[in-house]
Amino acid sequence: MDRETKKLNTPSGKEFEIKTYFTAKERNQLRSVYLSAMKFDIGADQPAATEISGAVIEQAESKLIELATVSYDGSAENILDRILDGEPGDYDFIVAEINKIGAGNFQRAK
Repeated sequence: MDRETKKLNTPSGKEFEIKTYFTAKERNQLRSVYLSAMKFDIGADQPAATEISGAVIEQAESKLIELATVSYDGSAENILDRILDGEPGDYDFIVAEINKIGAGNFQRAK
């Protein structure tokens, strides 16, 4: 499925291209990262998360990059590894930009 993408530059000047939205399938893959790291108390009137692993943040950021990034520094090969091998400021910038597109895809169930 083709969809609109946008090209941006990291603080160090490397170009990266990201999708402009997540499909429902991609959104569910990301949500699965969070849910697999949580424990819930379902005995109460309202189920509540009782425990979450701190490692989920890093796992979720990696999944975000995998799902949303089309290319990095002119190539679609090994995107996550190349970003992780780069400058921390570039990594943080890319994650922040991807989080902007993901924010509209997570709606609470009614």
